[in-house]
Amino acid sequence: MNFIKRAILSMKKRIGTSLILMAVFLIITNLVLGGFAIQNASQKAADSARKKLGADVTLGLDFDKLGKQARETGEMPIVPDLNIKEAEQLAKSQYVKDYNYITGTFGISDGLKLVGASEGEGAGAGRAGMAGVRGGSGSGTEIDMNSTFMIEGVRKTLLQESFKNGKSKIIDGKPITEKMEDQNVTLMEKRLAEQNKLKVGDKVKIQSGDKKKTLEVEIIGIYETDEQGLGQNPPPIMDPANKLYMPYSTLKKLEADEGNMSSIQVVYFLNDPLDIDAFKKEAKQSDIDFKYFKLDAHDSLYKQMIGPIENISSTSQMIIYIVSIAGAIILGLIIMLSIKARRKEMGILLSIGEKKWKLMAQFVVEVVCIAILAFGVSLTTGAKVSQFIGDSLLSNEIATAGEEEENSQNSSVVMVSGPGGTLQNETED
Repeated sequence: MNFIKRAILSMKKRIGTSLILMAVFLIITNLVLGGFAIQNASQKAADSARKKLGADVTLGLDFDKLGKQARETGEMPIVPDLNIKEAEQLAKSQYVKDYNYITGTFGISDGLKLVGASEGEGAGAGRAGMAGVRGGSGSGTEIDMNSTFMIEGVRKTLLQESFKNGKSKIIDGKPITEKMEDQNVTLMEKRLAEQNKLKVGDKVKIQSGDKKKTLEVEIIGIYETDEQGLGQNPPPIMDPANKLYMPYSTLKKLEADEGNMSSIQVVYFLNDPLDIDAFKKEAKQSDIDFKYFKLDAHDSLYKQMIGPIENISSTSQMIIYIVSIAGAIILGLIIMLSIKARRKEMGILLSIGEKKWKLMAQFVVEVVCIAILAFGVSLTTGAKVSQFIGDSLLSNEIATAGEEEENSQNSSVVMVSGPGGTLQNETED
């Protein structure tokens, strides 16, 4: 009798054993195929996250080191200016696709009525002391909360975080670009412009924080923002509706300490988050003084998104290994027990002259036939199994990430300015 025909008849006769073997094969193939499907989906999700989120690295003051020096000496150290030429040279790196300057200062309205300003308050009303940041402790600048507003200097407005995430948008005119360096132009928020009946093309005068300088700037654009100030009724200085944007080089003309650009930050937008380490290594070889400055990779969102994806991928890989090894052992035991139970059958076949290799071939055919059937069924059930496993792993990873973030926020340390300009630590509960 042909050994293939015997194998088919044997499977029909031992239907119970065949079904058990098929069930084991089905479980193994479902889990293995599901694991491979999850790994493939995880890789695609990781690639998509990298392309969507991108990466940015900020070059700015290292406040941890400055805070340590301030606690040791009792006053803020004198910080050297950021080497703009070196910063721009670093922007030519192969890893950088664009960059932006960000700096800020206080301005005093010269004829502008600020949004949220109290009616009828005289000059000097609502004043607050503000410790000096440069030049040691004790040197403070008194600011009028009712007539002072924030000015942010940028290289490109559309690269500023608020405009990138959609909270702010240009509704009239044009944004600030790198071609507007040193030009006396500004962007004004819609509410501030409407309150003062201003439009694109009008000019306004702004005083520096120490009232020693006055700059006339042209409104080239009106923007609208969804950003909210701190608290229910923030003072004008804290209200986003009163914020102006200028080219960073123009803002320098309004700074109280002439030539002090140490507070400027340079944000480098990289081609790929995977380039962060290589970019940092390249930056360390520049002449930038990293005793006072540091490179901060804002990849927390990328890591927060990619972390669960990588964990799912590694878990699915572990499932593949464990299931493959355990499945092979279980299948081996089932086949060995099946062969042991059929010793009488094998003895009879050998006694009538059947060759040993045909007996072995019969067992192989039985196993292969059952495996093919199980694999065929798993092609339809594997997608549902992988979807169920993937959803379970993802929900678990998201819950874990949420708990870690909550614990991190509860134990975070905040640097605040104490009397005399010294820095103090406060732990948030």
